[in-house]
Amino acid sequence: MAEHSQNGWPVLSSNRLTWFTAAGGRFAAANSDVAFLAKYLIERFSKEVEPIKGKVLDDWSWAARNVRGSSVISNHASATAWDLNATQHPLGVKGTFTRSEIAKVHKILAAVTDGKGHKVFRWGNDYVGRVDGMHFEINVSAAMVKRARTVLQKKLEEEDDMKWTDQVKLTSTDAKIWGKPYKEGDKITFGLMVRYPTLARKTQADLTAFAAASAKRDAAMKAQLDTLIKAVTALASGSSAEVAQAFADGSSRLQAEVAQINAEADQLQGTSVSDDEINADVAAAVAEAEAVEAAEAADALAKPGDAAVVGQAADTGGTTVDVREGATVSSNA
Repeated sequence: MAEHSQNGWPVLSSNRLTWFTAAGGRFAAANSDVAFLAKYLIERFSKEVEPIKGKVLDDWSWAARNVRGSSVISNHASATAWDLNATQHPLGVKGTFTRSEIAKVHKILAAVTDGKGHKVFRWGNDYVGRVDGMHFEINVSAAMVKRARTVLQKKLEEEDDMKWTDQVKLTSTDAKIWGKPYKEGDKITFGLMVRYPTLARKTQADLTAFAAASAKRDAAMKAQLDTLIKAVTALASGSSAEVAQAFADGSSRLQAEVAQINAEADQLQGTSVSDDEINADVAAAVAEAEAVEAAEAADALAKPGDAAVVGQAADTGGTTVDVREGATVSSNA
């Protein structure tokens, strides 16, 4: 009959582990579901609570051993427990985390549930007896872990998608096109931006300006026709002097009106933003997004170096051996 660790998970040999990278380190897990959740926990811990420093060999996962000072098999033996920044949070030492850091850890743990209110992870810093601030472990069954992965995966996918209510900050180019009362840095909803995008605003402004200019020019043509009608009428019934005067007056009024139309048309150019400016704005946004994706990809592919976080360890009577490097590191875990 297979042995089981404290949390009821089966003890694993080194050739049955599922390995994953997180926060620059390499860790072991019981299966892919456990690895997915542990990676989420470790990376959020490193980003939001305190960085996991790869140069210090004090981060562990699988180890075939009992709980320190006990005959009970440790959850490390089933690859369902992880120690983070062990030298900063020694076994049995209280007060190694600030209140703010404790709140952040609890927030991370609360984000990983099976969808029915059951938290997946238990934190050693919350132990009633001997605290173990470095220690995190799975505290539910394999079936609940699988459900928790499904719940978290769906949640993360939804967070990656923009929602209609998400806020979008206007760039200087956006602000020029959207016009008053909008200005650079103002936030509008993603829904509004999608339904009424910047380029559409520019197009509408340009069309409005074109329509206004066309109306002015139509008025000018009508005025010109009125002048010609008056001139022809004078030619038919009046003297040559009257005809000359009619043409002179009509020409003068026409020139004045054309000058005014041209001046107003210059002010009705739609927007002062060129297509080149819009293209540059879009290119900058795309470059920024690509840089973020490249950084995330590089982080995911990062391999631990000689001073990498310890991923696999074996208990050797009070010390922990880094199996990959063969270096012995003291441990209180």
